[in-house]
Amino acid sequence: MNTSNYLVKFAICCASFFLFVFSFHINEFFDRYALYAPGINMIFIPAGFKLLCILVGGEAAVVGLLLSSVYMSLGIWENTSALQMVYFAVASVGSYYLTVTLIKKIMHINDSLNNLRYLHIIILSFVASVLNGTVHNIVYVWQGKVKPEEFLAHSSAMILGDFLGCFIVILFFNLCIEIAFRLMKRDRREEEKGIRFIAQLLGRTIA
Repeated sequence: MNTSNYLVKFAICCASFFLFVFSFHINEFFDRYALYAPGINMIFIPAGFKLLCILVGGEAAVVGLLLSSVYMSLGIWENTSALQMVYFAVASVGSYYLTVTLIKKIMHINDSLNNLRYLHIIILSFVASVLNGTVHNIVYVWQGKVKPEEFLAHSSAMILGDFLGCFIVILFFNLCIEIAFRLMKRDRREEEKGIRFIAQLLGRTIA
């Protein structure tokens, strides 16, 4: 791998780190209305950024997300060891990475995402949310952060919050891509019209 590839992967890692941290702080505005429990929000926008980063950035994004997840956990959990925060981060990011890897293969989604469709968005969001909500809360129970009898309620709340966050962010991203492509096509059509108009004028002048 040449130096430029290393730099690109490092840039993706850093961008994923800061995007997740930024989205986490943005999501704090919803805490007053949607915070269910520590680490669980009924509208979790960072989940969407996590899914988006992994879709676009792959393994390099995973590294940045793992670091950012551990970093953000410092402000959520009290009396929690660094190793426990690593467990939470691996459960969270690993669930999303596994989902993206499997769904892209099953649904034949290109790495360029140019064939990403609304159905894919729904499936990705749903599967990632269910897997993360389940695995994450298993780890919470294992580490004593959630009582076993609260597992179903907490995992359901996390699944709902992650799904809404994923769907909102990925849908917005896909819409932006579609708008960009339409604008490019419109500009190309206008350019072609301009060329034809100039050609017609030249033809009349020569005639």
